[in-house]
Amino acid sequence: MKIDKSAYGENYNKERNDKIVKIASVAVCLLLIFVIGILAWALPQPTYSEYEKRDLNQMPEFSIESLFKGEYTLGVELAYADTFTFREGFVKLQAIIEEMRGIRLEGAAIYGPVPGTTEDDIPSSSGSSSSEAESLPSVDSSSDTQSQPEDITSSDVSSESSSSEEQTSSEVSSEPAAEEEDEEVGETVAGIFVYKGIGFELFGGSKSAAEYYASVVNKYGDTFGGSVNVYNMVIPKHAEFGLPRKYQSLSNSEKDSIDYIYSMIDSDVTTVDAYSVLKEHSDEYIYFNTDHHWTGLGAYYAYTAFMEAAGLSYYDYDYYTKHTIENFRGTLYAGTNDQKMYDNPDSVEWCEFPVANRTFQYNKGNMASYFESSVMHGYAKGVNAYGVFLGGDFPLTVIKTNVNNGRKLVIIKESYGNAPATFIAAGFEETYVVDERYFSGSLVDLVNSCGITDILIINNCAAANTKFHISNIESLLTQTYSGAVAYPTESVNG
Repeated sequence: MKIDKSAYGENYNKERNDKIVKIASVAVCLLLIFVIGILAWALPQPTYSEYEKRDLNQMPEFSIESLFKGEYTLGVELAYADTFTFREGFVKLQAIIEEMRGIRLEGAAIYGPVPGTTEDDIPSSSGSSSSEAESLPSVDSSSDTQSQPEDITSSDVSSESSSSEEQTSSEVSSEPAAEEEDEEVGETVAGIFVYKGIGFELFGGSKSAAEYYASVVNKYGDTFGGSVNVYNMVIPKHAEFGLPRKYQSLSNSEKDSIDYIYSMIDSDVTTVDAYSVLKEHSDEYIYFNTDHHWTGLGAYYAYTAFMEAAGLSYYDYDYYTKHTIENFRGTLYAGTNDQKMYDNPDSVEWCEFPVANRTFQYNKGNMASYFESSVMHGYAKGVNAYGVFLGGDFPLTVIKTNVNNGRKLVIIKESYGNAPATFIAAGFEETYVVDERYFSGSLVDLVNSCGITDILIINNCAAANTKFHISNIESLLTQTYSGAVAYPTESVNG
């Protein structure tokens, strides 16, 4: 058989050319990465972003302790990301693109769907349908992708001291007529409503989700109620108090949802009324403008409600030594890049923990070891400034104090529980803060092994209507851990 050499040669040449193109493409990509890397190292490193109006993360100082805690490597990563070549231009471009989406009317921008009316609406207190608005499949921005402990900035940032009487610009601008919005990048949310530089997470909720949540809370009463005090606290979010009257129909009633949940809670679980105390102080700076969480002051008021329910005394807010992290633009701004929110930054006021303590935390997926940490993380900054409370979302945080009252508490929470935990723990001998999203151990084993006397399940109202969170809380009662488990044995004094 005669071989057609010309055809063979064409195929050979084609394959060779394809290979050359692929090698050249890889080489160009590697060269670009190399050049950008050299530029990032060689060009002057900015220390301040004029567009974001904040200090940029700088290279942290090296220490063996910070290296083993993971803080040094995280600090290097954050510093490089903040001072990346041409970063300022990219941030501006992203803001322009994001600003083009959404519907604008009368100074407001709506991102995502708006609640409507469905048969699964939560019954209102009067027995009729909850509101003219409707129930969306509720998604909580607090389901947060703020996920990892690494959320917070590890660069060494000193925060400014502030007296409790001083009002920041954020406090002045935070009127009940408007406030912030939610959703971390990549999260699915019911909707983000922006009004006069304040973002709101619109609430959907549903009857079926509320019933599911109540049934799970009741399982805790059934499981532990005979020997442990079980509490449940559902927290309203900013839209409940902050939406202007003309826009209130955009969001369903969180009060109706909370009342409906509490109406189904069994008698062996104590419900905590945080709603009333927050409503009483709703004209104060209790929610952020640009982040989906509440402020430390809002968390403080809920703390007082819980301590009263638990029969314990609490500290007056003026008692605490306070510090402030300025120019905080949180998850809601990050999710929308809305210019008016950018121009309306928050401040994060945090209180020093008032009693002697030792605090320990666990990495995800590892219940065999823990490392010593702290209750407050004053170096948190930027979009992660809410991480000042507990340092972010760890699977388990253990706080031991010198209170010695025999009360040992488990707090089951999503990120909304971080801030109140930093107040509550000062009233207990030991506090075990369990993040329902990341805790991999056995809750039953923790309760039995550590002599727990009290359990608090705390969720924002959106999380209490989100099946993802509810199923996580339910799973804690049955999940097991196959490996070794270590709980801190260290004492406060030694």
